[in-house]
Amino acid sequence: MRSGGKQVSRRLVLGCAVLAVQLVIALPAHAGVTIPGITGATGVTGQKSAATLPTPRPSWYTAKLNRRVLAAGYRGVQVRLSKKQAALDPDCLGYAPPSASPPGLKAVAAGTCMVAPFGCTMNFIFTDGTSNYIGTAGHCVAKGGAVVAQVATRIDPTDSVVVTLAAIGRTVKKMNNGIGQDFGLVQIDPGWPVVPGIAGAAGPTGTFCGDPVGQPVIHYGHGYIFLVEQGVPKAGEVIPDLNAVVPFKSTQYGYNWVGYGLPGDSGSPVMNAAGLATGDLTHGLAIAGVPIPGLNFGTDMAGIFNFLGAGYSPVTADGRKVNCFGLVGV
Repeated sequence: MRSGGKQVSRRLVLGCAVLAVQLVIALPAHAGVTIPGITGATGVTGQKSAATLPTPRPSWYTAKLNRRVLAAGYRGVQVRLSKKQAALDPDCLGYAPPSASPPGLKAVAAGTCMVAPFGCTMNFIFTDGTSNYIGTAGHCVAKGGAVVAQVATRIDPTDSVVVTLAAIGRTVKKMNNGIGQDFGLVQIDPGWPVVPGIAGAAGPTGTFCGDPVGQPVIHYGHGYIFLVEQGVPKAGEVIPDLNAVVPFKSTQYGYNWVGYGLPGDSGSPVMNAAGLATGDLTHGLAIAGVPIPGLNFGTDMAGIFNFLGAGYSPVTADGRKVNCFGLVGV
C-alpha cells in the first residue's frame, strides 16, 4: 500500500462513497426497481438490482486469437501490448502469477485475470483433495464452458507488456441468482501448476465465515475506469446490509461494503485486513448505466461454502486447506 497519495486517494474514494450512499438512501423506491436511476443487470426474477461488473472480452482478444489460445493448450499464447495499447486498453496487466514467483513460471494464480468468456477476475484456489479449482462470479461463466485467463506476465526490454493467455479449465459449478447467490467454480486442468497467493496481498491466510459487518476489506480486481490503476487493491468497510435499498437474493449470504467496484472486478477475491478470505465481489452501483463509486456487493464465504458443499476447501497462500471451522480454518 502506498503512503501519502494512497491515503489521499482512499479519502477521496470514501468521500465519494458516502455521497453515493446518501444519494441512494435519498431516492424513493418503486415497484420492481427499488432505486429510480440506479440501473443494473436483470436477474432471474425479472427485477433490476445493482449492476454486475464484468466487461466484454478485451478488444484485442479476437475470435482468431481465441481459436489460437484454445488450440495451444498448456503452451498458451503470448500477447504483446505496446505502451500505447496498454494505456488505451489495460485489461489483464496485473501480475499473475505474482512477480515473486520463479521467473518464467506459467501457472493458474489466485486473483488472476479472465479474458473469456468475459473480462472478469478469478478469486481463490480451491481443492477437493483430488483436483484444483479456481473461483469467480457465477455471471462470468457458462457451466461446462472453457475459461481463458492470464497465466504469465513479463515486461520485455522495449517496455512492452507481454501476457500469456491459456485455456485453464472448464466451469463445473455456478449460481447466478443475484446478490448473495453469485459464484462460479472452474476446474483447473490437471497439468497446470497453481499459485494460491494473490499478487500484491499477504493472503489468503484463512477464511472468515462469520458476519463481516464492520470488517475493513480489500478486493483485488482487474477492473479499470476513472483512471484507477488496474490491479491495485481497492479498500472499503463492510456496512449493514442495504437489502431495503438494493434487493439481495440472499440476506443470509449477501454482504455489501463502502468502496468501489469497477467493470472487470466481477469475481474479485475479497479479504479482510488479516488476509482472511471474506467472499467474492459481484455487483456495484450504476447511474444511467455508468458505474459509480459507492457500494460493492458480493457472496460471503459462508454462502460460497453452502453452495459448494463440504468437500471443497480454499487453499491459503502457504498451501493449507481451510474451511469454516473457526476464523482462520484448519
